Amino acid sequence: MADTGQQSVRSEAARGGEARGGEAAGGGTAAWHEVAGGTGGAAYEAYEAYEGGSPEAERLRFQKLTHELMRMQRYSDGTDGSGAPRPLRAFRGEAALGVENARLRFRDDLPPELCVGYARPGAEYPAVVRLSSASGSEGYGATPDLRRLAVRVQAGPEETHDLLATSFPVSHAADAHEFVAFAKATAGAGSTVEKAFGLFVRLPLAVGWATADRMRRNMRIATRHTVGSLARETFWSRGAILWGPAGPVRYQLRPAPGGTPAPPPDGGDPGYLHRELAMRLSTGDIAFELCVQRYLDDRRTPVEDGSVEWRESDAPVVPVAVLTVPCQDLDGARARSAARRVEQLAFNPWHTTAEFRPLGNLNRARKAAYEAAAAHRLGLRFPTAEQRPTALLTVPVRAAFDLPVRAAFGLVDRCVPWHRLPAPLGLLNPAPLGRTLRRLGLVEADDAPEAPPRPAPTGERPRVTRSYDGPSGRGRSASTRCRARRPRR
Repeated sequence: MADTGQQSVRSEAARGGEARGGEAAGGGTAAWHEVAGGTGGAAYEAYEAYEGGSPEAERLRFQKLTHELMRMQRYSDGTDGSGAPRPLRAFRGEAALGVENARLRFRDDLPPELCVGYARPGAEYPAVVRLSSASGSEGYGATPDLRRLAVRVQAGPEETHDLLATSFPVSHAADAHEFVAFAKATAGAGSTVEKAFGLFVRLPLAVGWATADRMRRNMRIATRHTVGSLARETFWSRGAILWGPAGPVRYQLRPAPGGTPAPPPDGGDPGYLHRELAMRLSTGDIAFELCVQRYLDDRRTPVEDGSVEWRESDAPVVPVAVLTVPCQDLDGARARSAARRVEQLAFNPWHTTAEFRPLGNLNRARKAAYEAAAAHRLGLRFPTAEQRPTALLTVPVRAAFDLPVRAAFGLVDRCVPWHRLPAPLGLLNPAPLGRTLRRLGLVEADDAPEAPPRPAPTGERPRVTRSYDGPSGRGRSASTRCRARRPRR
C-alpha cells in the first residue's frame, strides 16, 4: 500500500498511563483519569497514528474520501426524484433477529484491570440485539454471506454503548483508503461479469496487485461461509476500542458453552435463519460470551490496520460478560413490533463514552462518514469542488503518443477482443476499456459537479441523540437529526 504519510502521535503522559494500565482497579483508574482529564493529551493518542501527522490533517483526508463515497452511492442506490444523490446511509440487510429485551451481565470474577466505567463485576444492563446480513443483501436465508451482530447496552438513563461485530475476524480493507477503493470498484456491479471486472481490473488499478489480491481473498473466505444457526456463530469487532487504563482491546461475541449445535442449513428456505432462531427461542435462551483480547504491540496486535488478525496465541481471549436473549415468541405481535423499532435504530461504535473510545483508522473514518451523512440530511452543503490532477505529459506529447497506440490497438481489436488479451495489454487498450467502464457505470462521462443537497424543509424539529464525540466529550456531546414532517392534507 502506498505511503499515506501516517505519523504516530504519542505523549509521555499517555505512555505513563499505559504503563500503569496493569495495576489494580483503583490505581489504574486513577492514572487513567489523570491522563484523560489533563491538557497534555488523551491516553488513546499513545496507540493511534494519524494520516498527515495530526487529527486535523487526517480529518481533511477523510472528508475527501467521504465525498467520494457519497458520489459512488449514485451507482449503488440510484437517485431521488430531483436527480441529487440520496443521503449516505449504512449498508445493511434485513434483520433475522431484532429484540429489545436482551441482558448483558458482567462476570463476577471480572479481572480488576478490566473494571472500567460500566464494566463492573456482576453489573447487569438491558440491551437491544440485532442479527443481520453484513453485506446489505436482502433476506435472511442460509446463502453464504457475512453476518453482523449489533448490540446497544443501556448503561444508564443517558449512557449507551454500541457493540458492532461481524462473522469474520478481519476486514477486507486495512484502512479507509482501501475501503473506499473497494466500494468504488464494485459500485453498480449487478452481474457476475461486472463484479469480476471491478475486482480484477478496477481494484488492482486503485490499490495495487498485491493489496487487491489480499482484499479479494479475505472477502472470498468471509462470504463463502454458510451459517447453520446465527446463535452458534462467533462475531468479531475487527477494529479496536479503548478499555480505559487497560488500553486497546478487540472484542468478540462467541456462543456461550452448551446449547444445541447448529443444524444443517436449508438453502431453499429464504427465511431459514429467522425460523431457526425462532425455534431456539421458543424453547430456551440464546447466550453469547463477550470476550476481549488485549493489545500487545503494533506488530502482533496493530490498531491502525483492520486487515490483520489478533491471533489468540498472541493475545488470549478473556471472557468478561454474557449477553442473553431470553426465551420468547419471535412471531408474536409484541415481538414483531419490537423488531420494527430495532430496524429504525442506527448503531454506531461512537455511541459510547470516552473510556471506551473506538480506535484506529477505519473507526475514525466511520465517524467522519456518519457526521457527513448527518450534515447532508440536515441540508448543509457538502464540498463538491475537486482539483483535477496535473497532467504528466503536455498535450502535444500525449497526442503523439496516443495516436500510434490507438492505431495499433485498433488493428488488434479486429481479431482479438480487448478482454481476451493478457491482462497488462488489455488494461492499456484505451478506447474499448473506456467504453466498457462507462457502460458499466464505473466512471463518469464528464466531471460536472453534483447539485448541492436540497435545503431541509421548513417546520422540522431537531431530535437530539447522545454519543461520544471527542476526547473531552465523555458522552455529553450531542448530534442533531431532523425528521421531516409530512404536510397535512
